[in-house]
Amino acid sequence: MPRPKKCRKVCQMPRIREFYPAGRACGNPAVVLTVDEYEAIRLIDRQGFSQEECSAYMRVARTTVQLIYNSARKKLAEALVDGLPLRIEGGDYQLCDGEEAYCGCGGCKKHRPDCAQKGIKEENRMKIAVPLDENKQDVCIVLARAPYFLFRENGTDTIVENPSAAAQGGAGIQAAQFLADSGADALITVRCGENAAEVFKAADIKIYQSVHKAAADDLAALESGTLEELTHFHGGYHGIQ
Repeated sequence: MPRPKKCRKVCQMPRIREFYPAGRACGNPAVVLTVDEYEAIRLIDRQGFSQEECSAYMRVARTTVQLIYNSARKKLAEALVDGLPLRIEGGDYQLCDGEEAYCGCGGCKKHRPDCAQKGIKEENRMKIAVPLDENKQDVCIVLARAPYFLFRENGTDTIVENPSAAAQGGAGIQAAQFLADSGADALITVRCGENAAEVFKAADIKIYQSVHKAAADDLAALESGTLEELTHFHGGYHGIQ
């Protein structure tokens, strides 16, 4: 009887799980990168873990990590060189349950409360997004059509244009995907459509209800713990989401 595979610990599911080469038909079969292979790439190539550190985090032997990592690199090379679609799914893995002390993997949101207990405020570690009006100060009441988004991260504010503001249709989903791709951890908004909310849920982005006109006041309220999470989502509108 073959020895059963040991599940590899994974921080969280990747936010984007499918990639397609631009300018090419999508009829070719996709290269499938397993979730544990993705995690090995994230930890070693993105977070700078050694293979030994990666093996300790994923709870497998170092030789196993080496096999996982080599397989992942080969698949990435195949997708890049041959211009093939790439999909992340499957594998032998178990998602982090957040019951340990601080894990230090660089992306596990379930351990952020433990960071707060160590003297680091959770809000200061999050990347928070807020839709802005034309004056770049007030919260825009329509998330999808907001002219700008404010991002606050590590106490620094950055304002960027909303690429979905002038979209002909599906602006809500496009705006949500933009925020997810930007690495946002939380969103403060007046309202949110159901389709956009699904994107935020998949990306593990918390949605908070705006209660102030000025974005700065909402951000201060979030830091003080007085903002509540948004729980009601509308079904969308014709031309506006």
